[in-house]
Amino acid sequence: MKSSEYAKYLLLEGSLHSKLVPPPKDLEWDCPEPIRIEKPNRESKILWSEKKSKIPRLEHLNQARLRGETLHHFANHELMAIELFAWAILAFPKVQLELRKDWLRTLIEEQRHLRLYMKRMGDLGIELGERPLNYLFWKQIPWVETELQFTSLVSLSLEGANLDFMQIYSRAFAFYGDSESESVTLQVYCDEIKHVKRGWLHFSSQVSNDMSDWDFFRSQLVFPFTPRRAKAYNFFPETRREVGCSENFISNLGDYSDKYSNQWKQNQLDAILDLPYLNDPRNRLKELVKGEGIV
Repeated sequence: MKSSEYAKYLLLEGSLHSKLVPPPKDLEWDCPEPIRIEKPNRESKILWSEKKSKIPRLEHLNQARLRGETLHHFANHELMAIELFAWAILAFPKVQLELRKDWLRTLIEEQRHLRLYMKRMGDLGIELGERPLNYLFWKQIPWVETELQFTSLVSLSLEGANLDFMQIYSRAFAFYGDSESESVTLQVYCDEIKHVKRGWLHFSSQVSNDMSDWDFFRSQLVFPFTPRRAKAYNFFPETRREVGCSENFISNLGDYSDKYSNQWKQNQLDAILDLPYLNDPRNRLKELVKGEGIV
């Protein structure tokens, strides 16, 4: 099977099962003309919805059902990510092979994340599609014209923000004694470090000498999408250092705000974020899985 055929399969088949089919080991990388698919096909139970479905508040995660709904929210993001990396393989077939291989590696890991979320959601009594599925990520695709814009949107912004969200929610699940959900979010976190690092390596190699990496990043985004989307309401700068981001980029991202930025009261998060044993997520994950090689 050719890489373009596999990407089309993920986008056009429509079933949830098809979204989770891994690429064949003998995948052949081809370079056809660019194809920009406007939106993926989906079976009825995972169709996009215009209905809003807010993620439960942290203080409500003592309820198992609401922890399941939280994971449903994240599972939707993983499903969109699978589709978007398939979209990129079709939209930018002429870019360097190693970048396309990175997209495929990330896609495979996103499939793993979706499986992990769906398994844990099932334990908590909820199935994917039981709640409305938004298409926030796909709404941005019309302005993406280059692979650098795609990297800035998906790898540095959407996945970058997940570095913060996975830290917040792994702590929240731990706070309420749900080690199974905590383990899932920590596994996702460890993979997201790799994903953002792949994106940063490509992005930073393209920054010109007459522009800072922060200014270059901002130049790749199209309003109303802003750097606000590249972080959560609680920002963890150390994760961006692990990725390899420059101090200039980290400082500017941490300071960035616009009129849509969330105004959270820090005292709502203090008890959760101050859990000391979660200062090193990888060690905590090893503790949870007893060193069985999940990381």
